[in-house]
Amino acid sequence: MMLAQSRKMCFELGDGTMQMYGVVMAGGGGTRLWPKSRENFPKQMHAFAGDKPLVQAMTDRLCDILGRDKVFIIANVHHAQMIREAEICSEDAIFIDPYRRDTAPCIGLAATYISRIDPEGVIGIFPSDHHIEGEAEFTQTVRAAKVLAGKGKVVTIGINPSGPETGYGYIQLMPDYEVVEGCRVHTAKRFVEKPDAETAARYVASGEYVWNSGMFVWSVPTILGLFKQFLPDMYERLMRIRDAVGTSSEQEVLHREYEAMQRISVDYGIMEKLNDIAVVRATFRWSDIGSWTAVSDIMPKDGDGNAVSAFHVGIDTRNSLVMGPEGKLIATIGIEDLVVVDTDDALLVCPKSRAQDVKKLVEEMKSRGMEDFL
Repeated sequence: MMLAQSRKMCFELGDGTMQMYGVVMAGGGGTRLWPKSRENFPKQMHAFAGDKPLVQAMTDRLCDILGRDKVFIIANVHHAQMIREAEICSEDAIFIDPYRRDTAPCIGLAATYISRIDPEGVIGIFPSDHHIEGEAEFTQTVRAAKVLAGKGKVVTIGINPSGPETGYGYIQLMPDYEVVEGCRVHTAKRFVEKPDAETAARYVASGEYVWNSGMFVWSVPTILGLFKQFLPDMYERLMRIRDAVGTSSEQEVLHREYEAMQRISVDYGIMEKLNDIAVVRATFRWSDIGSWTAVSDIMPKDGDGNAVSAFHVGIDTRNSLVMGPEGKLIATIGIEDLVVVDTDDALLVCPKSRAQDVKKLVEEMKSRGMEDFL
């Protein structure tokens, strides 16, 4: 990443010339989408809806809003190489995340690098594995978040729940709201972890909760100030990395300091300690593609409610997901609400209701030394 290159294009969304930068987080192994998602080709590199890999779809979406010179991808060395080979972005738009240390160090590193480009800019954090429908609504939401972040607010994007989903975290909202750029903006009352089905149903019925999308927007001074306040050791290490950029010791300092950072999410490390978080209620359709049921939900359906991406023949097959490689016939009889995912070397069959347990299956395979299939 060549940080010395200055980016001067202004991003004007109704509040002057403050610039906004998008950071696409392209880490993670996507173990819940095994056997399609593997260590050497994770879910963000797959195109589950449309013809673009998830990471490219998010990157292109942000480039359309912010300008290509304002969008960066942060990934580990292996994933970064795949992104280069796919020509998703330019070399100088890739930040290298050298060790898996969860989202707080990753976000801190991106903010540190962008602070050298624009110490007063606004940063939007966007996971690479999100599926979004409604580009105009997404742009409007980013517009509102940018306005709020420009005033020093910590902003997250909340998704109106379409049902009692147990795979997402939730945010309880204060009842009062303001309207910014056409979007309703609440103050967060509390963040809650992934609930059980009964609790999720209660949350949705109350109308007080939104899904936690994991998308954040804040200014450079705001987020670095929060690292200094709540994660001071990490902040000091980030500053040492910042000071080493462009020197002969840059890589040595990056690896030494980053490896020593605490493994912690930005939710635990910072967000859950704040009491004045602005939540922009999004109106676009969203999924984090965190399970095979989520993949099924975004795919077109046949007359029996099946989501099929395979050469498939079925009898009495309903509400199931069937995926397989080209040229291989998958035949099903008398199945309902199942996930069937076939690859060259592995086959997964499970009820949709157990799709979240695919991660446990991957852990079991790891414990048995089956790395060749991971």
